[in-house]
Amino acid sequence: MKASLKEELLKAKQGKYAVPAFNFDNLEMMKGIIEAAEEEKSPVILMVTESAAKYMGIDYVFSFALTATKNAKVPVVLHWDHGFDIALIKKAIDAGFSSVMLDSSLKEFNENVAETIEIVKYAKTKGVEVESEIGHVGGKEDDRVSNSNGYTDVNEAIEFDKQTQIDALAVAIGTSHGLFKGEIKLQFELLEELNSKISTPLVLHGSSQVPLEDLQKAISLGITKINIGTDLKMACAKGLQDWFNQNPDGFDARQYGRHAINFVKQEAKIKIKAFGSNNKA
Repeated sequence: MKASLKEELLKAKQGKYAVPAFNFDNLEMMKGIIEAAEEEKSPVILMVTESAAKYMGIDYVFSFALTATKNAKVPVVLHWDHGFDIALIKKAIDAGFSSVMLDSSLKEFNENVAETIEIVKYAKTKGVEVESEIGHVGGKEDDRVSNSNGYTDVNEAIEFDKQTQIDALAVAIGTSHGLFKGEIKLQFELLEELNSKISTPLVLHGSSQVPLEDLQKAISLGITKINIGTDLKMACAKGLQDWFNQNPDGFDARQYGRHAINFVKQEAKIKIKAFGSNNKA
């Protein structure tokens, strides 16, 4: 069933858990995510990035993702993740996505504000909610690579939240998109200060490979949405590798696809349980 991003995040904030936000790059990943959420009775945020949507075919993505959202037995927020192209973000809004994210985090503060306000105004006419980012989570996101990692400035975050009236705020406290290089060290004091001064639900990007105990601490300090992409991609790949190792002459896409779904589902379940969202649907 289609759900509201902000409503689910406010419930999570009250209940001291985080809603898992999972990226999908193909049908198998999407099915694994939905099956995991249903079996664990968890709300879920089903996300697609621009390049993943282009790979699958934007109209195909709209069709099967909207169908999956409608038919799911748990609340599903269908989310356009890390939008850089404003025209495509508006197309997702028009198609019926629950929420969208504009990522102008590498731009100057005023430009980030102006573009976010443009999306918020457009989205509100359609009943769609908006997430945006202040500070910058670097690494490999979608088909872009950034070596820039800038922690969120508290005063900028307060002003950004005030001016834009967004529904969810992504903050940079030490995570990174894609595969981590080096030590993972989250800035918990910064997160605690941000949470104490901003009422808008806070979001953590680039959370694959972060120790679960660190993510759980982040939840205790106010994070309500945790984005996971790379870990599910790796699970999907491992599922395919495992099936072909067992069936070197195999070729039935239904069989190796089902195996990949199961691997994605199991990884998603680990995250759901760790984030405390199971039995919250």
